[in-house]
Order: sequence, then structure tokens, then C-alpha cells
Amino acid sequence: MKILMISTLNLSLPNGGTVHFTSIAKEFRLAGHTVDAIIPSTGDSHQNQLIADKFFDNVTFTSSLTRIIPVGKTSLNSLAQILTILLQRSDRYDWVYLRSSIISALSVAALRIKGFRHIVTEQNGWFADELVQMGVSRPWLDVIKYMQLLDARLATFVITVVEGIKEKLIEHGLPQEKVLVAGNGTDPKIFYPLPRQEILQKYKLDPTYFYLGLIGDLERWKGAELAIQAMPIICEVYPQAKLLVVGSGRQLGYLQETYRDLECVSFMNEVPYEQSNEYINCFDIALLPLLEFSNIGFSPIKLYAYAASGKPILSSNFRGVRELESQGFITLHENGNYHDLANHAITMISNPDQLGIMGKTARNYAEKNFTWEEIASKILQRMRHV
Repeated sequence: MKILMISTLNLSLPNGGTVHFTSIAKEFRLAGHTVDAIIPSTGDSHQNQLIADKFFDNVTFTSSLTRIIPVGKTSLNSLAQILTILLQRSDRYDWVYLRSSIISALSVAALRIKGFRHIVTEQNGWFADELVQMGVSRPWLDVIKYMQLLDARLATFVITVVEGIKEKLIEHGLPQEKVLVAGNGTDPKIFYPLPRQEILQKYKLDPTYFYLGLIGDLERWKGAELAIQAMPIICEVYPQAKLLVVGSGRQLGYLQETYRDLECVSFMNEVPYEQSNEYINCFDIALLPLLEFSNIGFSPIKLYAYAASGKPILSSNFRGVRELESQGFITLHENGNYHDLANHAITMISNPDQLGIMGKTARNYAEKNFTWEEIASKILQRMRHV
């Protein structure tokens, strides 16, 4: 098949969205398909060429409105892509794969106008719920919900990463058979266990300490502050425990200023995606203290990276993760309760043999169940069926 992939993301920035999109593109090509793309320019011709060579057969780079309007969200880049879409020939592609955004329904409508018959849209969240967290209020939320539903209705079928998004779409009238829950994944060749002593030495970390850690964008709902608040309780029992906070984001400045006197917390700022595995391997326990704000659940890519790196995981109890608790590598704490997080961490630290078993179990499970190859295979199977 020949597949046209469309996204509004800057693919040079390492985050869950870019990893998902590029990993699917990579697996499509490995499966023998031709993959072209329409994506925003990074603003750097060398960087553009690296992205094109690594992930796609041919790329059309469009202007990035977020470079012109710094306060804008990446979804605004849909507007810059519409003209490019209208210049495409529908007979050149068997499928269009589009990563949805707040206004991506406009792009899907443009594709329909041009006569594209087979369009799959990838929905990674329920946008209205997410934007409530950013202070957006009605009537904008109603418009956003309408646009997301229009995106789904215009598509041939929709991919979601969690069952909860599928339920929302069905609740609003989308036929059940039109939605495929494909999930998220990881690459066990990028994320894998490394010798503890060597990696701690490389980053000048004292091997006599016990390291809890988390990595990713520091948004309020990601729960980094919850983990920080738990550390004084943990350190009362284990003074050699330390929290490594790896990443940047809107909450970084606040966290650094508020907790600057806590010696048991180290902020390691943002790291290149290629080094993520090394930093995760510094953790003795990987934390996932997300604050649940929606009943749709989460499918966090870092969960799969933690598991592939062979790390025992301590996570808040939310839909999408609690289903994995029985597999033996995840311990759950009460959502939003840093006392409970601390108590579970203390119990885990006190049993190093069990932590070793959990880490090996995590790696084995990730190799069998969390690969991008498996995710892409589900999507391609549905495409062939259509």
C-alpha cells in the first residue's frame, strides 16, 4: 500500500506524540509499504532532511504557525496544511493516516473534498477534558467536542489509544465497528536494561543511594509534585533515597523554586530522546504518579519505556494501568495521595529481591506485548479488511 501520513507536530521534539507518529511510520515501512508525509517544517533544513530520511519515503514540509504565533498550539498547523492537502491527488494513495488535533476535522474535510476514500484518524485523547485543565471554558469546549466528533465521522475508521475514548465516541453516536483501540507501544531495541553501576558512574550518581525517578514533560497532571511531596516521608525510613526528576515543562520553574531546599530531590532537566534509556536505567523504581482528570484513562508511552528498560513501576491507580497490575511488575498507589505513594515506595525498597523479579518480569512482558510492531500490525490489518 501507499500511505500518506499527516501530523501537526514538530517531529524534532521528543514527546509521546512524536514518538507514536514516527514509530508507526517506521513500522509501516518495515512492513513493506510506501509512506509519504505532510508535516510542519522544523525551521531547520538540516533537521527536516534528517526526519525525512529516517522515517518517510517523501515529505512535504508546511509552514509552522506556532513559529509565527508563539502562543498557539500545534493544532493551528492544520490551517497551514489545508492548501497542501488540496493540491494532493487522491489516486496516488491507498490510505491517509492523520493524527487528530483540535481542528483536524478541517483537514479531514479537505481530504474528502479531494476524493480520498480511505482515511484513518488517530485520536490520542478526549480534547475537551484536556483543555478544561488549561482553563478553557464553554462555549469553546462544545465547539472542540463537535470538531473531534466531526473528525471521527468523516474518517473511514478511528484509532484510539484507550478504551475510554472509544466509549466517548460511541456515546456520541459513532458506530462501534468504526473504532479500533490500538494502544501505545515502545521499542525494546531503544529501551533495554543496562548495568546499574556503569550507568550511575556515567552520570556521576552515588551508587550507595536508592533512586526513584520519573521522566517526561512536567505538567501539573503528570504528578511530579506528588512524588516530590512523598520524598521526605520516604527519607525518614531510607535516608539514602533520592528522587530524580528528568524533563522540562511548564511546571519545572515552580517545582525548582518551591522545593529547592529538598536535598533528596535532583532536577536533571530535559535530555535528548536518544539518552532517555540511560536515564531510566538510573532509576531503581520508575514512578508514574499521574493525576487522573478524566474517566477515559491513560496509555502513557513512558510506562512502556519503563517496562522495556526492566524497571519495577510504582504508579497511581488509573484506568489503562490498573489492568496490568496482575502481570507482576506494577504496584499501584492511591490516586493523588503522596502519603500512600511514600508507603508503597518504602515497602518496595525494603524488598530488593522482589524489585529484581519485577524488573525482569517487566522486560519480558514488554518484549512480548508492548512493541510498535504489534500496534502497527493491528492498524494494517484493519486497513486491509476495509
